[in-house]
Amino acid sequence: MQRAPDPRDAPTPGAIIGEVLDLTAGLSIMLLPLLTIALPGVILLLIVPAALLIAAAAIPVVIAAALLGPPYLVIRSVRRRRRVGPR
Repeated sequence: MQRAPDPRDAPTPGAIIGEVLDLTAGLSIMLLPLLTIALPGVILLLIVPAALLIAAAAIPVVIAAALLGPPYLVIRSVRRRRRVGPR
């Protein structure tokens, strides 16, 4: 004959949460050495392509600034000279 479990033997929600946190901390500490192996892959697969995309997007901006910047500066200086008048 099996006896009914005593309600005092059941773990409390706080004890369950504490146990889960302990297991999670242990698992993360156990997997820390894998981070040194995974980090170069993260850099190669995420950071390098993002940097290349940013550089590729910046090239047209630099070309446009090189082509449109000097005429704008010339026009601005001519307008300033006309506004000030001869000295």
